[in-house]
Amino acid sequence: MKAYFLRLVHYVIALAEFLQYLVLRMPLYGLLASIKSKTTASTINEDSKLLKKVPSHVGILVAEDEFSLKDLANVIVWSVALGISYISVYDINGEIKRNSVVLQRNIEKSKAEVLAQDQSSYDIQLFSTSQPTAETTSSSNQKLHKASVVLLCIEDGHHRIVNIARHISHMVTSGMFRQEDIVPSNVDNFFQESLHFPDPEVCLKFGNTDCLFGYLPWQIRLTEIIGKTYAVRCIWAFEV
Repeated sequence: MKAYFLRLVHYVIALAEFLQYLVLRMPLYGLLASIKSKTTASTINEDSKLLKKVPSHVGILVAEDEFSLKDLANVIVWSVALGISYISVYDINGEIKRNSVVLQRNIEKSKAEVLAQDQSSYDIQLFSTSQPTAETTSSSNQKLHKASVVLLCIEDGHHRIVNIARHISHMVTSGMFRQEDIVPSNVDNFFQESLHFPDPEVCLKFGNTDCLFGYLPWQIRLTEIIGKTYAVRCIWAFEV
């Protein structure tokens, strides 16, 4: 009897959680059904007004073996059209970083398809920690929306923590740094030297595994992690 009671309680809790999920997501269902016909800069901008807020930095964690650079380019362009200025793309093996040229071509194609005549108003810079962003000259077009996209892999995550720890230890033993100076603000400066990005407000994790695979642990202290399978390819994954 006790086992049946506990099973009933489990079913009730599961049903309550499911109903809560439906209530929270219901306003988006109609929009999600029509997303295929809304892929222009103006319509995405209108749709963004239905979101509670638009983050300035979105992290994209690809945790699946199979992914499409074309789809990834679309997500990046959609993000820029939504008004997001910083995007970090992470995969543990660095395959995206190695195929940055192909990704850049797909981004240009997506800009032409999604932004159409507005594509000249968007400047998307693609770089990695080993290839810092180039200095750009000031533009006379004050309405130009600039977005920076950085490609990351495991070397930029846990490995970087190890390297910085070794670097600080060497500086202390050589007298260039005092132990009293090892405080969070100073240590954080070492991490920010090569990547001048704010912390991401949202991280989209594509994959079923509940793991971040070493994605910049010092940057996600207050980040909201949203898990999606890679099959879900729509801008409404950005709901925060």
